[in-house]
Amino acid sequence: MDIGFIGFGEVGKELSKGFSKHEVNRIYAYDPLRIGADSKKLSERTEINYVEKAEIVAKQTLSILFVAVPATKTVEAWSEISDVVANETVLVDLTTASSEEKNKINEMMYNKGMTIIDAAILGALKVYQNEVPILASGTQTNKFIELGNQIGMNITKLNEKVGDATNFKFVRSIFTKGLSALLFEVMASAEHLNITEEIYESITSTMDKDDFGEIINRYIKSNVKHSQRREKEMKNVSEFLEHHRIEPVMTKATIQKLKNITQANLESKLRDEVDDWSNVIKAYNQK
Repeated sequence: MDIGFIGFGEVGKELSKGFSKHEVNRIYAYDPLRIGADSKKLSERTEINYVEKAEIVAKQTLSILFVAVPATKTVEAWSEISDVVANETVLVDLTTASSEEKNKINEMMYNKGMTIIDAAILGALKVYQNEVPILASGTQTNKFIELGNQIGMNITKLNEKVGDATNFKFVRSIFTKGLSALLFEVMASAEHLNITEEIYESITSTMDKDDFGEIINRYIKSNVKHSQRREKEMKNVSEFLEHHRIEPVMTKATIQKLKNITQANLESKLRDEVDDWSNVIKAYNQK
């Protein structure tokens, strides 16, 4: 199997290390920062060839072509190769471009008789390399999974709609990055007030008590009745933090979200006892 990369930063480098342990003969890679680099052996079987132009990669007979450029260069990269890439090549976009941009690219490629796969990386490349979890959407996803299985990839199909894998990753990032920022504010405040150990024990005890699905259900449902009271409480918390010269960035964001929930008037929309968090979210989105 031969594989190509347009853009060869951390994504290409780490995936290629993993691919070299499988039935991959040649990897063709274009990256402006690697022009002039010598070809080299990644393993006894696998050789990587650095080339001077993206078109050279696209013209090869490839099983899979990965585009892994910075998000701002995504449309440009696909435009450069759209006229020369072979129809039988599975085209995979690994960039963090928006779903709108990926749909624009897919439409461009569709007009040339091809489609792309929207692929979102959901784990640490340096840890998992080619086995990193990847969520994919697009009409060629099944073929991508079939080929990926041969070279040790861990691909899950979301659906056949280009852009949905990216949307999934972006929404998931609200939780993962938001939680990390929230915890940073909490523990920085605790350290400032010399109560770090006590806060740590209290939070871990609370979060360890129930299944996380139950935590999601309880936390979302409770805002139907209590958002207004919590909004006022968090204003007091914000003033408390500012008094101690701690910047309440996440706290102020919480106040605004609670205010939005209160204004949605969920209690009047959900007169009966709410038994599931999804009903709350549906009612909130109807505001």
